[in-house]
Amino acid sequence: MSTRLEFNEVTKKRDQFTLSLPGHAIEKGEILGVIGNNGAGKSTMIQLVLGLIRPTSGNIHRYTDKGAATSMQEWKQTVGFVFDDLSVYDDMHATKLASFLSEVYTGWDDTYFFSLLDQFEVDKKKKVKTFSRGMRMKTGIATALAHHPEMLLLDEPTSGLDTKSRKQMIALLNEENKKRGTTIIFSSHILADMEQLASSIWLMDKGEILAHGLVEKLRENHAVAADGTIHKGKPEEEGSKQAALEDLHDYYLGGDE
Repeated sequence: MSTRLEFNEVTKKRDQFTLSLPGHAIEKGEILGVIGNNGAGKSTMIQLVLGLIRPTSGNIHRYTDKGAATSMQEWKQTVGFVFDDLSVYDDMHATKLASFLSEVYTGWDDTYFFSLLDQFEVDKKKKVKTFSRGMRMKTGIATALAHHPEMLLLDEPTSGLDTKSRKQMIALLNEENKKRGTTIIFSSHILADMEQLASSIWLMDKGEILAHGLVEKLRENHAVAADGTIHKGKPEEEGSKQAALEDLHDYYLGGDE
């Protein structure tokens, strides 16, 4: 595997909040799920990676299939991203949106874009501002994937979707990862989606990563006792079991969600 992102003593201070990413690397083909209560720093991390805000200290190193990116412009050509808002495209319908983005991304694929909109049952004649939250997210995913990115950055990608659409979205992202080796970083409050998609996770709270690693390794190293208490270590006593992702969330983040 080759590194896609590397955080080197990164901090970001905002008023009383500080995000701290002292030393973490994300590898090619990894699907990283970022879990945290509101205010944990998930969105701030994604904004830092995209260069929308600058670190207070430290450096983020970005890589493409060709090696270290020489500029943000070069790197962003290889990245697709979705926030839970598409307001910048409010007055565009699908054809105009495709025309605009084909001038932004050298690898833009009109055929794939419109096939994704058909798959998601998005009305191509309506302007984005008329869409529901779920339709905005589907359109956002289609725009993020249409230039065949090496990496996807997704902030709550299944938010606002019904159960059928969520399953459809997860299947699509898994397919992109398996067929193209696409690296995916996504935040979500929906643990069931994390279970089906993430190969590794960060559990974040108040700007810090409390636990991180491969999902299966973390589960193997935490157990739920017969009385329901969660602890580090493998299941040993009768009635105890290996921790699920929900148990890891409760252990590190207090089960508030």
